[in-house]
Parts: sequence; structure tokens; C-alpha cells
Amino acid sequence: MLETDSTTPLLSSSRYESYVAYQTIGPGQNIPAGDDFCNPEHPSEKWNESPTNFWRVLATFYSFIVVGANDGAYGLGRYYDADYTTVSVVFLSPFIGYAIAALGNSWVHERFGQRGIALIGTGMHIVSYLATTQHPPYPVLIAIFILSGLGNGIVDASWNAWIGAMHNSSQLMGILHAFYGLGAALAPLTATYLITDRHWKWYEFYYVMASAAGLEFVTSVAAFWSARGSTSKDSDACADETLSPDSSDTLAANALPKNPTLESLRIPSTWVISLFLFVYVGVEVTIGGWVFTFLVDLRNTPLSVAGVVTFTYWGGLTVGRVCLGFLTPFFKRQRLAVLLYLAACITLHLVFCVVDDLRLSVIAVTLLGFFLGPLYPEAVIAQAKLLPKSLHVAAVGFACALGSAGGSVFPFITGATAKAYGIRVLQPAVLAMLVLCLTLWLALPAQRRNDKKPVSPVSGTPSVLA
Repeated sequence: MLETDSTTPLLSSSRYESYVAYQTIGPGQNIPAGDDFCNPEHPSEKWNESPTNFWRVLATFYSFIVVGANDGAYGLGRYYDADYTTVSVVFLSPFIGYAIAALGNSWVHERFGQRGIALIGTGMHIVSYLATTQHPPYPVLIAIFILSGLGNGIVDASWNAWIGAMHNSSQLMGILHAFYGLGAALAPLTATYLITDRHWKWYEFYYVMASAAGLEFVTSVAAFWSARGSTSKDSDACADETLSPDSSDTLAANALPKNPTLESLRIPSTWVISLFLFVYVGVEVTIGGWVFTFLVDLRNTPLSVAGVVTFTYWGGLTVGRVCLGFLTPFFKRQRLAVLLYLAACITLHLVFCVVDDLRLSVIAVTLLGFFLGPLYPEAVIAQAKLLPKSLHVAAVGFACALGSAGGSVFPFITGATAKAYGIRVLQPAVLAMLVLCLTLWLALPAQRRNDKKPVSPVSGTPSVLA
């Protein structure tokens, strides 16, 4: 008997993206974290400078496929006889794991290094997926999803940190996050095929996930086995060139704050970027998680076709992160590029709302994902340019944690509201969130103009953020 439920979100996600500049220290090595422009005598690592780095980068790319595929919840509603609100709790559960990871990542790095990250993070993936195959009671399933969220948070933050400290990290991070989108795109497509065509139970899909996590465990542990220690170093030598007007009024250029988190929260740009990511991740996950339900329930789209539409959304987001990630630096003003991307998103969403045509819906949803793709990394880059370097870790970490909360809260609110008013609330909810993103981006404080054009603390290339 086919056990699928058209009232269940196909995908859920709660993504904590930490860009802490950790560097691996192997035996006999002394590699400081930081950027080329602040430490010219210690250039950043390059992805192809050694076979070890090459294989490690490939391992992180594959790991992010699993992280993206992890964000799937298909067919839960009918199996557990759950309504919109109950199923929406699935969206909230991974955030608890991400929050725990945010608090413990630094300690794990210091004690066990990236080898420990590979062992613990991927190991939690395997355990949680195998446990899910046993289709436990719903409260137990929520606890299992918290465990998988913890594994995601450990792996997600750590590989972001390592890639983010590399030379040309902006482009590499775009590719890294594209692999997340690839995993998120493959998961619903694979689940739809196995459940509708091969007549699998929803929980049997997690055998596939467990197999993928097993390969992730092997590749990650093998690649990072020699990475037994880590360190972080935040120098504010270049703080004068990256301070925004609002931050310069708050902090002395060379003062090291006693509590970086509290100091960063006194700067308006920290809150603007944090709220932007809070809303943006909510948009990204709400669309990816509920568009399947919207098409099936409101527009009577076949299950298999709705699954393909969800795939094209995540596929468009994946391609957008790669293509637009390389294109954006060519804009004279990167802020203008983000405004154009947001305007395109609003236009495409309106097309999806107004035109009840399946072909146009597929095109609109795919392009919507395409233009949403680069917004997250661009926001992180903008924040790094607006703050002194000594506050990057605290401010960006806070912003990304808040983004993770948005990825949990907004889909949950959508599900709870849909229970009362129907799934049609998806359209105005997403539109309101996109407009709010645009408003927050316009409210972002301007960067101080210097005679010498500042260098991006993320990519190590000349800044084009006006």
C-alpha cells in the first residue's frame, strides 16, 4: 500500500552556517588562520596546492551533498496520522541540534581537530538514519532528527570554516553550497521515485541515506585523518579598512573586545544582516518544504510531477550559487547585484502566484531558486566587510545561527497557518518575506569609503562592495 501524503512538506531544513576561520594544524605545521591581506607572510591555503588539500575539498563537497539530502521529510503525515502543525515540528527539531553544535564546535575543534569532526559528525548521520529506518513513534523520531541536526551542524560549520579560510574562498564557498543544493534536489526526486514507482515505505528511503552517510564517513575520515588539531586566530590588523561608519563609532579600531559577541551586537549592521539571514533562510526553506504540498493540494498536481518541481527548485538554487557566485564580483556594486536578484525573486514569485499553468510554474520556481542561490554567501561577505576583523567570528556566527532559526521557524509557522486557512497561505507568506528581505538589504549601513580600496576579508580579492 502506498504510504505517501500530499499534505506533508517534502523538504525541511535548518542550516547553521558558521564561517569561523579555523585552520588545520598537522604534525610539524604552524599555519595561522587569517587572510592574505592581513598576513601576507602567511598566505592562505589553496585547494590545489597539495594532493591532500585536493582530496579534502572533494570530501567536503560530497559531505555537503549528504547535509543537503538530510533535509527531507516525506510521507510522515499519513503514516503518523499527523496534521500540518504536528508535521511542522519536524522543521523545528534539527535547529536544536544545530544550536548544540554552535555551542560545542569550537571545543570539538580544539580537542579532536577535523578528524574528530569527520568521525563525530558523519557518525551521527549514520546512527540517525539507521534509527529512522525503524519508523519509531513520532516523539522518538523528533529526537532522532535532533541528532541528525547535530551531525549536520558539526559538519556544516566545520567545512564552511575550512573552505572559508582558503584563497578565493568566495568562489569555493559558492561551489560548496551548490553541493548542498544538489543534495537537497536529489533527495525529493529519489524519494518520490522510490515511494511512488517502487512502492517503498517512506522510512525505507533512509536506507539510501544511511548508505550515503557511510560513504561520507569513509571519505571524510580518510581525507582528514591527519588533521588532529586546530586553531583560530582573529587579527584586527586590517580593521581600519573594513569598518563601517556605524561600527567605527562604536569600537576603537585596534581595541580587542572582552566579549566579541556582546560587542558585535552593539553594531547595527550585525542585527541587519542577522535579520536578513533569518528571513532569507525562512524563504528558502519554506518554498523548498511546502511547494510540493501547495502543488498537490491546491493545484491537483500529480505526486511525481510535484516532486520534479521541488527538484528543479533546489537544482536552480544549486546552479545559481555557482553561476551568480562567479558573476557577482563583476558588478561595480555588489549590493546592487543583490537588489537585482531580490527584485527578480519577487517578480518570479508573483508569476507563480498569478499564473495557474504547470509549465510556467516549473519555470518560475526554478528561476526563483536560481536567483535566491547567491544571497546567503553575499550577506556573509557583506557583514565581514562592515565589521572589524576581531568581531567576524562572533558576528557572523550569530547571524548564521539566527538564519538557522529562520529556516526552522518560518516553515513551522507556514504549516501551522495552513492548518487554519489552507495551504494557499504559502503565496502571501513568501511574498511578504521576500519584500522584508529587500527592505532589510536597503537598510544595511554603508561601508566607509577609503582612499585605498579595501580587500574582502572573505575572498582575499579587492572589494567591490560600495
